[in-house]
Amino acid sequence: MLLIIITALIPAFILGWWIYQKDSLRPEPLPMLIKAFLYGIGSTFVTLVITQLLGIIGLLVYDLGSFHGAVSTALFAAALPEEMAKLLMLWLFLRKNPYYDEYFDGIVYAACVGLGFAGAENVLYLVQSENWLGTGIMRGITAVPAHFAIACAMGYFYSKRHFGDRSTITAVCVLAVPVLIHWVYDALAFSEGIYPALSVVINVLFVLLIWRVYRSTMHRIAELRQRDQDRMTPPPLPGDGPATPPPLSGQ
Repeated sequence: MLLIIITALIPAFILGWWIYQKDSLRPEPLPMLIKAFLYGIGSTFVTLVITQLLGIIGLLVYDLGSFHGAVSTALFAAALPEEMAKLLMLWLFLRKNPYYDEYFDGIVYAACVGLGFAGAENVLYLVQSENWLGTGIMRGITAVPAHFAIACAMGYFYSKRHFGDRSTITAVCVLAVPVLIHWVYDALAFSEGIYPALSVVINVLFVLLIWRVYRSTMHRIAELRQRDQDRMTPPPLPGDGPATPPPLSGQ
């Protein structure tokens, strides 16, 4: 059991360490990152509550026998409740966090929350799997990085909103973009079993989605790091610029 848990958590720890190394300007305290990770684990229980509520109002339907059912299940059984739960836990964690003072911090903390959820979810999947090692390897290169990238998108828009962008579109994107990415990801994953003849096409679309999300994540990380760098760079003082050369004689 201990080996299964370690295998399930290794991908989350690797990605957590990677994003921590990216936060090189003013690194967040390690205890705060661990706390964010624990908040992410807590979001798994919040997800169960939200899922139950969606079931009560009739939106939750588990149906993987048709394309419509797969799309509906991907949204109401996975993407919507999970991202709502992670956003709630991220808000609870950041609302009184004195260390949240840079754009990039939003991505770092959101990633830790997302990886906490991914790690807990991974443990549950591996414990229930007959081939836990194969499942662990497959999820370690697909599902866990997907949760990481989705969390980075959430942290990106959360920081933009927190540090002054009060536009409606940014407020909506804090939740809508993670839900959309997660929805498409799971819809493709669920559809493979419905259309075996199209499995190659579905897998190609799946890989293209992962690659696009990866590129977008790297862009968001670079953008917010640059914003923080610009904020920390003092403006030039008068007279610090290059001196204007004297005019040439005769001019």
